[in-house]
Amino acid sequence: MKHEISPNIDLKEFLQRIEGYNFNNKLGMAYISPFSKSNINELPPPKHTSTNENENTIGYLVIISGKLELSIDYVNYTFNSSSWVELRPTAEVKLIGYSNDFMAYIVTAAESFVLDTLLDKKPIPISHFVDMKESPHLELTSDELTALKMSLDRILYYLRREHSFKKDMLHNTFYNFILEASHIFHNRDGVRKQLNNLSRKETIIRDFLVLVEQNAQNEHNPSFYSDKLCISTQYLSIVLKEVTGHTANYWIAKKITSEAKILLRTPRLTIKEITDKLHFADQSSFGKFFKKHTGISPKKYREDFSSPR
Repeated sequence: MKHEISPNIDLKEFLQRIEGYNFNNKLGMAYISPFSKSNINELPPPKHTSTNENENTIGYLVIISGKLELSIDYVNYTFNSSSWVELRPTAEVKLIGYSNDFMAYIVTAAESFVLDTLLDKKPIPISHFVDMKESPHLELTSDELTALKMSLDRILYYLRREHSFKKDMLHNTFYNFILEASHIFHNRDGVRKQLNNLSRKETIIRDFLVLVEQNAQNEHNPSFYSDKLCISTQYLSIVLKEVTGHTANYWIAKKITSEAKILLRTPRLTIKEITDKLHFADQSSFGKFFKKHTGISPKKYREDFSSPR
């Protein structure tokens, strides 16, 4: 028997009304069970406990049992048990209904938390996750579901408890979850075939991201990358915006910011030396760039990272 929601409500509102946990409005998680869904329509207006509204937030839903009906970008989907669902930052998601036996984990992560998690880590190919617009879900085997549940339980464990190194443990457990998901995508025949048969636009994006990974420290201008790809800068940004939702400048800045954070975590380097390594004209230019993309100055970032947590 399906529990109908009338009228359809925003998924974020639903999550705010059930029991969940969050860390610094950067990482949120809830385990949805029949108990947590009880009297959902009778609860008072929710308090905001999810991730930062000023940031892009990605969501991952792992359905354990039952059925869930969602509208994603105005297309209705029915997801069954043992399913992975990815909720992109720009997606318009509405909750239609769910079965009485519906149980699931949901994780929401601010973009800044994801980027900080991946600092100094082995890069995960973006192509494993890119473009799930046509079908934003994957059916999981029993072993895959078990592996993801173990990773999610660890995240939930550290969200619930006090810990001297809570932030670090959450980054590590979230990275473990992402690695498990990446492993699942990488080993699926359908996903591998999709990666081997990329469209022209997907090939441009893949090659652009590889070039950014290799050159962003030295090359900040999108024209460098469009020249390498033998296309116009305008066309490069149009393709990137259409498929990823972001421009070339965004992806270049994202990589530079990531590199800057790594360098700022190296005590022996002065900010002047970091400015030179990243090919900024002067410390003022670097400082303005870093603050624009992180909200704090390079000096403050270094102090926060060095202080006891």
